[in-house]
Amino acid sequence: MAAAAKKLRLGEQGWATEAEGFCEKHQEPLKLFCKDHQAPICLVCVTSKEHESHKVDLLEEVCQYKDQISSRLKILRAEREKMLTYKADTEKESQDLLNQIEEKRQKIKAEFQQMHQFLEEEEKILLAQMEEVEKEIARRRDEQLARLCRELSSLEIVIQDMEEKWQQPASEFLQDIRKTLQRSEKKEVFENPVAFPPEVTCRIGGFRDIKPLLERFMEQLKEVMMQASAANVTLDPDTANPELILSKDCKSVRWGVECQDLPDNPERFDFWHCVLGREEFTAGRHFWEVTVGSEESWAVGVAIKSVRRKGFFDFSPFEGIWAVGKWRGQYRVINLINSTPLSLRQKLKRIRVTLDYAGGEVAFSDADTGIHIHTYSGASFCGETLLPFFYVSDEAHLSLSP
Repeated sequence: MAAAAKKLRLGEQGWATEAEGFCEKHQEPLKLFCKDHQAPICLVCVTSKEHESHKVDLLEEVCQYKDQISSRLKILRAEREKMLTYKADTEKESQDLLNQIEEKRQKIKAEFQQMHQFLEEEEKILLAQMEEVEKEIARRRDEQLARLCRELSSLEIVIQDMEEKWQQPASEFLQDIRKTLQRSEKKEVFENPVAFPPEVTCRIGGFRDIKPLLERFMEQLKEVMMQASAANVTLDPDTANPELILSKDCKSVRWGVECQDLPDNPERFDFWHCVLGREEFTAGRHFWEVTVGSEESWAVGVAIKSVRRKGFFDFSPFEGIWAVGKWRGQYRVINLINSTPLSLRQKLKRIRVTLDYAGGEVAFSDADTGIHIHTYSGASFCGETLLPFFYVSDEAHLSLSP
């Protein structure tokens, strides 16, 4: 009866809820914590069969869960910050790429406008020159035709006079016969005048010279505009450092620790663990892909054919090398003296190297995701022959895509 009265009293006051610290079943304060059920209980609950032999602590003493919640909150908040940072970086990167596209678009429009203006001006000049030649031809034609008309008219008169003379009787025919013969002798020989001198013909022939120029221009424009073509790159064993081991098909290379007994030919690298590709590039746009894995130290890119092979030298455009790679545990723009770290959020597995010879660019991107890594721009290759470049060390392994 006392318990029922207590329940009624607590119910009327709105206290008998678990949410306000009372057991919903026994209407007692929740002062204990059952570790087995991971829930707060009252003093009556602990004596029931439901919680028999369970581990029970005072509710006030169970604070480790708050610590766990607090630590997990920190982790989740840090993860949220990381995701927000990634979101902001993604938005910024996408905007940067869009800005690059817009800059390229404006540049291409300006360049094509310049070409259009140049071609229009050249067309006007050529058409004006042709019009001048046409006028000269028409003038010379009119002059010659007018002179011929006068000559023909004079000749017709002489012919008519002689025909009349020929039909006259002998007494009249012989009168002034010498004068008549002299008039006919003057008309017997017709000198064919040069109506159009050679310089006029040469000027007309000169207009044809524009065709080869336009053909070369179109070929160069086509080369610039065409998409990069896939290059089937293979490694050149004559250039490989003696500590590098190449596969039989010359499609992969690894560091072999021990130095092989190889001839020290002029093409071979003797200090750095480098090897070049066989393929030579002097024009156009080309790309190839390299599987890099997670090895410690490596670099991929392009190098001039005349790059130094002996002794120490820096991996830099100054030495004729444009490369990126992994160095001392970080992805970097490879420059051994002053390398620049790359801010990449994912591990690289395959890298695409794209060479734009005419544009002076060497670009690197993630071959799997297409994400841009780095671009060397504004390079002037000055007619140099370029070769694929590879550096392998610390048990690294690189392989070329088929």
